Amino acid sequence: MPAPLVSVIVCVRNGEKYLREALDSIAGQGFEDMEVIVVDDGSNDDSVQIAKNHPLLPKIVSQEPLGLGAALNHGIHIARGRFLAFLDCDDVWPSGRLETMLAVFKYNPDKDCIFGRTVNTNEHLEQIGPPLPARVFGAMLIKRESFLKIGELRTDVAHGVVVDWHSRATLMSLKFHGLDDVLLLRRIHDDNMGIRDRRRAKADLLRIIRDHQTRKRQ
Repeated sequence: MPAPLVSVIVCVRNGEKYLREALDSIAGQGFEDMEVIVVDDGSNDDSVQIAKNHPLLPKIVSQEPLGLGAALNHGIHIARGRFLAFLDCDDVWPSGRLETMLAVFKYNPDKDCIFGRTVNTNEHLEQIGPPLPARVFGAMLIKRESFLKIGELRTDVAHGVVVDWHSRATLMSLKFHGLDDVLLLRRIHDDNMGIRDRRRAKADLLRIIRDHQTRKRQ
């Protein structure tokens, strides 16, 4: 079976409330040359069943509750696409997102990674802030080979694993390209990891900042 052009990785733990809508937004891209991988990080709700019943027919892999870094690494290890895309189980992609980003790669083949802008919303997807050029995975499309050059996401912190990965990618001079298009709707709600566990999130982020400064001095 030939490899798809794009692998989309969705990590979920107890995300039954929003998962179907996230998968609907992937299906709504109208893009066929892709595989969708749902990594279940130890859910005890109906998340897996929702993924199994979705028309996308994603590949579902399960693991013990090891955290976001481990779940992302799991999905990346089995991904076969030339490009990697990511979507949190409570977020949504606008229509046309993949086509927009792939078109940019076509005319900028030297780039490793493309980002669009992110709009924060409430739980009902009502906009609560202006579009932001945030380097979050959900607003990113990256060449798989470029991602692998940076290495796995760290698993010794619960929060900030994406921030840490971008720190390493920047220091290794990955070639980024930013777009003004809004390519991610990011829900802000009480069950967001960073809101639910603020103290741990702050401690992890401080640790990541210290590690970044250490790498810069080396």
